[in-house]
Amino acid sequence: MRIRSLLLAAASLCLATPLLAVTTPAATARVPAKTGCQAQAGFEVCFTSPPTVPRDPTVLDRPSRLFDTAGPGDTIRIAMFRWDIKPPTDAILAAQRRGATVLLVGDDDLRLNKQGRRLITTLEDQDPARRNVTICDGACLPWRAPGPYPDSQDVQHLKFYVTDIGGVKSFMTSSANLEDRQYRQYNSFIKIDDPALYDFGVEYFSRMEAQSLTVDGARWDDRRKVWESGSVTAAVYPNRNDLLLSTLKDITCTRGARDVSAMFAVIQRADVRAQLARLSDRGCRVRIVTSRDTVENWVQRELPSGDIPDRQVRTVLTHDKMLVAHARFRGKATHVVVTGTSNTTCGGLLYNDEVMLRVVDNRWLHDQYLAHFDDAYSRAHQSRSRVMPVMKPCRR
Repeated sequence: MRIRSLLLAAASLCLATPLLAVTTPAATARVPAKTGCQAQAGFEVCFTSPPTVPRDPTVLDRPSRLFDTAGPGDTIRIAMFRWDIKPPTDAILAAQRRGATVLLVGDDDLRLNKQGRRLITTLEDQDPARRNVTICDGACLPWRAPGPYPDSQDVQHLKFYVTDIGGVKSFMTSSANLEDRQYRQYNSFIKIDDPALYDFGVEYFSRMEAQSLTVDGARWDDRRKVWESGSVTAAVYPNRNDLLLSTLKDITCTRGARDVSAMFAVIQRADVRAQLARLSDRGCRVRIVTSRDTVENWVQRELPSGDIPDRQVRTVLTHDKMLVAHARFRGKATHVVVTGTSNTTCGGLLYNDEVMLRVVDNRWLHDQYLAHFDDAYSRAHQSRSRVMPVMKPCRR
């Protein structure tokens, strides 16, 4: 077993020339906290606001409440990077005892703590007739780039659920691992009830269980790792193509539709940074929240493609991965949300198991994510560090 830890900011950066000055906190009116769960028309979303609700349990509790509803004939598939808290462990083991089929794909990080070891052992002991747990050695699926993998990457980084409970087939992803420190970070959760999207999720899950792109003679290439129907697109990784980057490339701004807001725990990819700078240079109001002062410094550095005003790039304790925009998308003014598990890192694109969702033309969903972003942005601060990092380019 390899012991690995995802050190978010240190994964692929080195220190370089210091900044000339430290920016000061911006004076911003606080907006209402965005916490709790809401649902509409087959979508459910949950958000946390830890600065206003200490150890906000909303996102971490939602899977437990879902597990509590499962029983005979139901199936729960979970892919999780880190799991070290007791409530969801108790809830999923109880669901299995009631007769639900529970299948788990985990990173070997689960073996490093008491609750993870208890989960793995008990899921097998309670249902010995089948293999219930798969622990991958690094990422479950093959890389889409040459090795060696970047430091602290090559992981099963998912926070992903595919469930068939009471006949409702759902596809879910979150920014939050089921671990204690997530109570103190901004996070989100989305659930989409859709049988076809569920089937796509099951296909992905079965390939991770097999640790192969080929299952029952059917092989997935990068094109088959993307599912699209109506307003919803799902993409799974490792993948040379990126749903976030392609979305940014398809966005332009016009009067009355020019807002682009991004909150990612880590931004280390130059292609994503360049697209955000381009949008800022071409009339979009671009706002960004990250979780590291040094990453903030790098993101707001002026580029040939444009410049994001320093005051509109901020830092807060977030683990989220989301983009929310009211802008032109492929020429049409609309509302866009992109969310999932992948940070904008080389590992999150080419080496890790990840999932991302895009929903277009859903004003209700857009407004939910925008309120979540505004909550974090209003409580974020300007960088307090003078360090300007240099990010290593992705090897493709």
